[in-house]
Amino acid sequence: MRIQRSIGVAVSVVGAALILAGCTTPEPQKTPKPTPSATATVEPTGAPTQAPVSGPKDEAQAVSDANKVYAEYKQAWFRFLADPALGPDYLEHFVWPDSRMATLVQDTYTGKAENQASVEGEPFVWQANEALSYVAPVTNNSTGEVDPLGAVNLFGCSDNTGVTFLLGGVENANIPKGSFPYQAVMIYSAEDEGWFVQDEMSLTGKEGAPLC
Repeated sequence: MRIQRSIGVAVSVVGAALILAGCTTPEPQKTPKPTPSATATVEPTGAPTQAPVSGPKDEAQAVSDANKVYAEYKQAWFRFLADPALGPDYLEHFVWPDSRMATLVQDTYTGKAENQASVEGEPFVWQANEALSYVAPVTNNSTGEVDPLGAVNLFGCSDNTGVTFLLGGVENANIPKGSFPYQAVMIYSAEDEGWFVQDEMSLTGKEGAPLC
């Protein structure tokens, strides 16, 4: 069941880049809605889900829990790219609906179909920098209730060294390989007992980015 709820997210975002999805400038998301409840199993459709997690008791737990889910998401993202037939619904239990991330997933799906793009090899490796990561509040626009631990700005390094990028079945050598700084904005849904990706940004060349 899709839960209807309007929130404002008090987080800061910068310019973003997604491999196979192009680069765009983020727009604030005022009324995202949470996903259906996540479970610890894989649905009949094959869509991966995350195990339920209770709300964080402090900032350290919020960052730690959000980081674990984002690392799982990076694994699912690799599988999404690897199979041209997988649509945006494959990531529905990890991506916040109607968010910029949801738009980027849709754009990536369109792009991989049009360009015959895919990946093979080893999945992306995520290493969080918890010292740089921080918590931000989330406000429910309907009730005015503020969750002080409802969002996490997660910083770290995404390593694509083991990933082989393909165009039409042939390796695309134009995509740089290595470990690159990234920021992810994660939102907690108490109703769904999970963390969801609201945005994701490449920080390559950005001042203050994590050292990777």
